Amino acid sequence: MKIVSCCLLVVFVLTGCSKVEFVLKNNENSNPFFNKVTYKISGNNNEYVSQALIENFGLTKKESEKIFLLSVNVGEEVIKTSIDTNQVSSSVQYNMGLSYDLTKIKGNCDKINKTLESKFTHYPKSEGYNFGSDHALQEAYQNTINQNVLNFKNFLLSSKEAAVCVNEG
Repeated sequence: MKIVSCCLLVVFVLTGCSKVEFVLKNNENSNPFFNKVTYKISGNNNEYVSQALIENFGLTKKESEKIFLLSVNVGEEVIKTSIDTNQVSSSVQYNMGLSYDLTKIKGNCDKINKTLESKFTHYPKSEGYNFGSDHALQEAYQNTINQNVLNFKNFLLSSKEAAVCVNEG
């Protein structure tokens, strides 16, 4: 009798919980800048920077929702770190500096300035177009810029000046 009761209990629990969906909801309150920022980008690799900014800060569609202006200037320095006997570089170091300026469009808020440096090393395989090497370089650019923008976002979320700017009014 106990076995039958246990089996029935298991059947009822499994059928009763079959419609339960486990969903990870994004907490929009965790990033007060999301979908409130418009961008001005200058320098190299604008497409990678704009993609990373949209992923981290969203895309403002309505003019009335634009509260902040984020200006990003991308600087890049390429250093050939290892040169072979035939003057072909076997490794190239990319030093990237992204300078961020966040201002509030409407309101009296101090401008937030931050420059973050990132670097990565690329090992080209041959001169000219090499799909594998060029694809690896593009991925390294994307990953480095994504990490840099994420670091800036984390800086903003932990900054007291940014909190005052968001909660102003």
